[in-house]
Amino acid sequence: MTHPLIKVCGMTRLQQVEQLAALGVDYAGFIFYPASPRYAEGKIGPVALKQLTGIKKVGVFVNATAETIRETVAAYGLDAVQLHGDETREFISALNIDAQIIKVFRLKGDEAVAELTGPFEKEVDAFLFDTKAKEYGGTGRKFDWSALRGVGLGKPWFLSGGIGPEDVADLKLFFAEQEVHALDVNSRFETAPGIKDVELIEKFIQELRRG
Repeated sequence: MTHPLIKVCGMTRLQQVEQLAALGVDYAGFIFYPASPRYAEGKIGPVALKQLTGIKKVGVFVNATAETIRETVAAYGLDAVQLHGDETREFISALNIDAQIIKVFRLKGDEAVAELTGPFEKEVDAFLFDTKAKEYGGTGRKFDWSALRGVGLGKPWFLSGGIGPEDVADLKLFFAEQEVHALDVNSRFETAPGIKDVELIEKFIQELRRG
């Protein structure tokens, strides 16, 4: 069984990003959606983040303009963008950014996933599957992973949606039968919105990779 990469999203403190990089976390996510309580702008300076190395920096956007995305990628030195809204294939095709593109699909668990992702395969670098909800962004709730069992997709994908410290055993079982590129965690590892419990994240990663 190969271990998936780890992404911690909703970062709002540069020091904690540096701590995650030191732990070997692969991706840090920064939310550039003003309605989110984890909105990164004004909390992490673009120059400081741009200079930070050792972890891939992912900007999360919800129906932002192409201009906003391009400017943010350049200002913060983002390695990837995560499109969490209703962005179309045509919009993504015209983005023209020097960063990887991750397209989010929000699921209940009974969807024909390959039919949803198929039209986007040529336009994006990876997919991310999160829990379906009325609101955009994280819900802190899991969806039924059944729709992803045995699914063959043309791109690597991230598993997201309410994953917490108590899910290690279920995750190990899922990873044993399904190749997942990366695991995306957020609110279940916080002491307050945007403030991570780094020790809890470290313990979670250790348990996940044990055995």
